[in-house]
Amino acid sequence: MKSKYSVGKIILVVWVAFSILYVGYTQYRYFQTFIANQAYQTGLKDAVVKVIQQAQECKAFPVTIGEQGVQLINIACLQQPEGEE
Repeated sequence: MKSKYSVGKIILVVWVAFSILYVGYTQYRYFQTFIANQAYQTGLKDAVVKVIQQAQECKAFPVTIGEQGVQLINIACLQQPEGEE
């Protein structure tokens, strides 16, 4: 006896396999994007917290990216209280 596979069963198996692979790949790409976004948000938060902490010291501090840079200082530290001159 020879077993015969019907064309419909083969198409169904291929379709199910393709669907599983497609859904798995889509979820994997979503997970990668989610992790990358979380890392970006964490890095951004850390950078802002560091700038705020340095600004509270009332000293000029450098902020650079690549070859560009500036010196920053908290403007509240530059303002004189009223009555002092």
